[in-house]
Amino acid sequence: FNYKEKFILSVLSCVRYHNILNLLKAYRDLIKEINFKIKFLLVIQILDKKYYKELNAFINSNFHNHEVVIKKNIESKYLVNLYKNSQLYLFTSYSEVFGFTSLEAMSQGCPVLISNTSALPEINNAAADYFDPDNIIEIKEKIKKILIDENYKISLIKNGEKHFRKFTWQSNTVKTLETINNLN
Repeated sequence: FNYKEKFILSVLSCVRYHNILNLLKAYRDLIKEINFKIKFLLVIQILDKKYYKELNAFINSNFHNHEVVIKKNIESKYLVNLYKNSQLYLFTSYSEVFGFTSLEAMSQGCPVLISNTSALPEINNAAADYFDPDNIIEIKEKIKKILIDENYKISLIKNGEKHFRKFTWQSNTVKTLETINNLN
């Protein structure tokens, strides 16, 4: 992958509850509006083959010149450089328990934009921006804001750099032991 090209990154499983189709629709509308080139890189693990075919059909009928790039089943150790070089990390889900990838992106200085559903706002707090996963216009506008408003992008990165540090094994162990001790 050419890291010199500007790109938006999304790392997720290819399942319907990740609502990838709405991300693609928002990206399609975005590239019609902005006056610079940016690719959309999807790093996916295919769990729903029917949905994957549906996504490919949408990509083939709406994009050209490799505007959308799909990389399948990449080992997590290779994600670091993708996070570091991405203009934005984009993630959507209707049902997410924790969402480690947003914290991984923050740890590499990448601004994070995620859906406002399930536990994602609770986990990411003010270190990310949020959107309604069913609102394609809102997704597009939030992406555009991060790409165009440099001050806003920097504030998300700074908030992320502070926030991800709260999620260490040591911190987790201490909090777990405190909870256990409070039960007695």
